[in-house]
Amino acid sequence: MTNFFSAGHEQFRQQVRAFIDRQLRPRSMAWEDGGEFPRSVLLECAQQGLFQSDPWRNGIVAEELPRCESLGFALSVLVQSNLIIPLLEDFGTDEQKAMYVPGVSSGKMMGAMAVTEPASGSDFAALECRADISGDNLILHGEKTYITNAAFADFLIVAARIPELTEERLTLILVSAQSNGVTIERLRTLGLSASGTGRIRFDDCVVKRGQVLGSAGEGFGQIQRALNRERLFGGLACVAWADYAMQKTLAFARERRVFGNTINQFQVIRHEFADMATQLEAARSLNYLTFSRWIAGESVTSQICMMKLFSYQVAQQVITQCLQIHGGLGYMDDHWTSRFYRDARALTIAAGTPEVIREMIAAFMRV
Repeated sequence: MTNFFSAGHEQFRQQVRAFIDRQLRPRSMAWEDGGEFPRSVLLECAQQGLFQSDPWRNGIVAEELPRCESLGFALSVLVQSNLIIPLLEDFGTDEQKAMYVPGVSSGKMMGAMAVTEPASGSDFAALECRADISGDNLILHGEKTYITNAAFADFLIVAARIPELTEERLTLILVSAQSNGVTIERLRTLGLSASGTGRIRFDDCVVKRGQVLGSAGEGFGQIQRALNRERLFGGLACVAWADYAMQKTLAFARERRVFGNTINQFQVIRHEFADMATQLEAARSLNYLTFSRWIAGESVTSQICMMKLFSYQVAQQVITQCLQIHGGLGYMDDHWTSRFYRDARALTIAAGTPEVIREMIAAFMRV
């Protein structure tokens, strides 16, 4: 699909790409090696307009940001622009918006979405974190885990049950990460080392009742809406990331010589590139069609699930093939392909596994 983005949006892309090439990529290995999120760089991203209310520009940021070569950093930034800010803007009170949105939009604050628990990932009905009412306060108890940005967040959007108000339904609650009764533990992960994945415990954590985001009991719908955005913009990001990896691998193949020829001259390698390009083009077309329909206000949850199923798997497969073409070099721990490979393993785990997503698609089909 050529000319999908307008000329003005493509001009914005060039500005974003130039910033990433000059300012982010040269520093990304230090972030990866240190396993730390560079908070000061968040301010730079905000100054460059990477936190957008325009969905078209957000789509471009999603496609360009992985070119920094730290997917953990890219993920953390995209969580702010496509999960945290929209939830606050869509459901927050005027007071909540004033407290959080300017800080996040300017890069001065970071939020984390705390839903998953040790005994429950995709099964929201099994979430056990609860908040008990005590006068004007809520007392939070429970545990969250595998939470992106948890180790670096200033505040959390927590999914919990308030039994006195809604016995079964979920509610989202805004919680300062520095509150008494909040304990955050950094988790070691296979990849995405700069994303600050963590475990969070709430032990008699006191939160004002006014910190409920939206209305009590609306949490499930709010989470589903957030997941739609995460999967949608994540689909754009992972396909663009895999295409970037393929282009880097093609440059390698044009230089790597065996048996008297560069390896891109061998039919078996040429066909591998042809297969990767075809799969990526198919995924991109599905993504763009779904994205345009979503912007138009159509109900495309089932198509977003298809994006999550197809595009994320294609990206993962392409990254794997890029490592294979590099051979022994790609197997080295410090090579970019091995880092990309580790990061890509999260694509079919986070925000819904293929097994869960297939069930959702089948349900939409009324199978």
